[in-house]
Amino acid sequence: MTPVTLTATARDRRPAWSNPDFRRLWRGSAASTLGSEIAELALPLFALVTLSASAAEASTLRVAQFLPFLLATLPAGLLVDRLRRVRLRLMIGADLGRALLIALIPIAAWAGVASMPGLYVVVFVAAVLTVVFQVADFALLPAIVTADQLVDANGKLSATQSASEIGGRGIGGLLVQFLTAPAALVLNALGYLVSALSLSRITLPAPGADGLRRASGADELRPAPGADGLPPAAGGGEPPSAPGRAEPRRARREGLAGVGVLLRHRYVRPLAGEAATFNLFNEAFVLGLMLYAVRDAHLSPIAIGAVFTAGGVGSFLGAWFGARFTTRFGYGRVLLVTLILGNGAPLGVLLAGHAGAGLLPLFCAVFVVMGVGIGIANVHAVSLRQAAVPAELRGRVNAAYRLISWGAVPVGAALGGVVATQAGPFAAMAVGAVGISLATLWVAFSRVPALAGIHEAERFEGATAG
Repeated sequence: MTPVTLTATARDRRPAWSNPDFRRLWRGSAASTLGSEIAELALPLFALVTLSASAAEASTLRVAQFLPFLLATLPAGLLVDRLRRVRLRLMIGADLGRALLIALIPIAAWAGVASMPGLYVVVFVAAVLTVVFQVADFALLPAIVTADQLVDANGKLSATQSASEIGGRGIGGLLVQFLTAPAALVLNALGYLVSALSLSRITLPAPGADGLRRASGADELRPAPGADGLPPAAGGGEPPSAPGRAEPRRARREGLAGVGVLLRHRYVRPLAGEAATFNLFNEAFVLGLMLYAVRDAHLSPIAIGAVFTAGGVGSFLGAWFGARFTTRFGYGRVLLVTLILGNGAPLGVLLAGHAGAGLLPLFCAVFVVMGVGIGIANVHAVSLRQAAVPAELRGRVNAAYRLISWGAVPVGAALGGVVATQAGPFAAMAVGAVGISLATLWVAFSRVPALAGIHEAERFEGATAG
C-alpha cells in the first residue's frame, strides 16, 4: 500500500494546536496571564484594604502601572525590530525580571515596610518589562504559526486569557478573602517563572524567518530594502563622516516609521482609535466600580472577584467560538457588531443605584455581555493587525499601536481618580461607561466593516493611505 503523504497545503491547514512550539507559547502565556489576572484583583485590593489607599492613591497606582506603555512602547518596538534574532530571549528576560519585582511586594508587606510610594516604583519597572514582553510576543507569533493558522492561534490565546480571567480573578478573590493580598501576589510571580521556563523550550525557524507564514508551508520573507526594513536614505544613507550623528537620526526615523504607517493605514488606524478610546474610559469605569464596590456597596473580595470572573466567562466564550461567526457573516461585519455589543454593555451599570440586592447579579450580567463582545472583537482585531502590516515593520507598528492604545490607560486612570474624588465613585463609573460605548464609532465609520476576510487586508498592505 502506498503511504499517504500530506501536501504542504494540507499540513498548513492543520489547527495551530498541532504545532509544538505554539503549544509551548500557549503554556507560557497561560501561566503568565493566570498570575497576572490574580494580581489584577489582588493589587488594587492590596492598596485599598492593606495600605488604606485613597481614591487619588489608587488612581496614581494605575498611572504608575500603565505609564510605561506611553513612555517605553516606541523604544521597545525599535528594540524588538533591531534584535529580531533574540526576541524570544527578551521575552524570557522580561518574565524573570517581573517575577523578581512582583515577589518584592509580599516580602515588603510581611516585613512591615510596604508603602504606596514603594508600590508605585515596583509596578512601574515591572510594567516596563511587560511592554518589552508584549511587543516581542506580538511580533513572534507569526514566526511560529502559518497565515492560515493565525486567527485560530490568536483565538486560542485570547480564549486562554479569558479562561485565566475566569480562574485568576476568582482565585484572587478567594486568596484575598481567606489569606491576604500579598499571598495572592506570590502566585503572580510564580506564573512569570513558569512562563519563562516554557518559552525557553521554543525552537524558532532560521534567523530572520519571522515573516507571516504562508499557506505554501514555507516562510515568505518580505525583502527589506535596508537592514532596518526601511528604504535607504537618498544618496546611499547617512554620510560616513558623521556616524555619531547619523545613528540617533536613524533611530528616530525607525521609531517613528511605525507611527507613520499606523496613521496612514486604512484598517489599523480605526482599530487604534477604538482601542485608545476604550482604554481611556475603561480605566475610569473600572476604578469607579472598584471604589463603589468596596466603599459604597461593601462587596466582599469574593463578590468582586465573581464580577470579573463573569467577564472572563463571556470573553472565553467569545474568543473560543468567534471564528465560526466570521465564516458565516464576514470578517468586518462581525467585528463591528461585536464591538457594539461589548462596548455598549457597560451602560447597564447606570442602573446600579436602583438595583438594591440585585447589584451583584447586575454587575455580573454586564461583564458577561461585555466579555462576549470584546472576546470576539479582540481576536479579529489582533489577527487583522498582524496580517495587514509588513513583517519588517510589524514590531514598530505594534509598538505605535500600543503607544496610542495603552498610552491612554494612565490618562484614563488619572481621569477616573479626578472624577471619583470630586463627584464620587458612581460618577466615575458612569463617565467610563458612556465613553466606552462611543469607542465603536471609530470602526463603524471606517472601511473595516466592508472586509469579507482577513486576506483582503493583506492585498492592501502596500496601499496604506486611507
